[in-house]
Amino acid sequence: MEKKLLIKNPDEFLKFLDCNSKISDSSILEVTSDKISSLASSADNTLILHSEYTADTGFDDTLNIPDLKKLYRVIDTIQSEDITLQVNSNNIEYNGSGIKFKYHLFDEGFLSKPNLNLEKINSFKFDITFNINKDTIQQVFKGSTFASETNKLYFYTDNGNIMAELTDKARHNTDKFSISLGKADFNLKPIPVNFDNIRLLSIINDDITVNINTEYGVIIFDIEQTNIKLKYIISALTQ
Repeated sequence: MEKKLLIKNPDEFLKFLDCNSKISDSSILEVTSDKISSLASSADNTLILHSEYTADTGFDDTLNIPDLKKLYRVIDTIQSEDITLQVNSNNIEYNGSGIKFKYHLFDEGFLSKPNLNLEKINSFKFDITFNINKDTIQQVFKGSTFASETNKLYFYTDNGNIMAELTDKARHNTDKFSISLGKADFNLKPIPVNFDNIRLLSIINDDITVNINTEYGVIIFDIEQTNIKLKYIISALTQ
């Protein structure tokens, strides 16, 4: 059976590849009839990204991508409103718009998925939920140039506000930067995350939904665009 992958929105597909490449150099792309999905983890396994890209593929397959950035760069050379990729047994091929390329894949089994039970994570009860907008996250990034002695970001509530604070509560005399993320109708004791993981979030939309399971110290950042769904799963740090 001939396998052709039709990309109707190349810009969004490139965003999908870029989001994954920030977490891991390589990836296993699971292709089904209506979407392409991936599960990637950071080097220390403290951040896992489950991503989905909506696409009418018409076939099921597993693509072992050796270098996401390399695939991104070659697809980015195509100037077309839509792209049809030929999926062969060990490569992805393109011939159109005056451009030809053949991108070779890893053999099946060469890459492995992160050890994560996604169904179990989705079944968790998340007792804290709030939203962060894109501008506020950018302010946190700017504040990190001031609170440069720490790599911890704490979420907590204070006087009816959900706060984000860059500091290190385990060390004395550490500079801190705090910003309100909005009003809160719940109470949350300080829960820290590795700020490097926050830097890896792909802010492709204005709003980010944050869900926290305080029992297990699991924090999920959900970010969506028209055909892209990103679920970042982060483990909380100790104080």
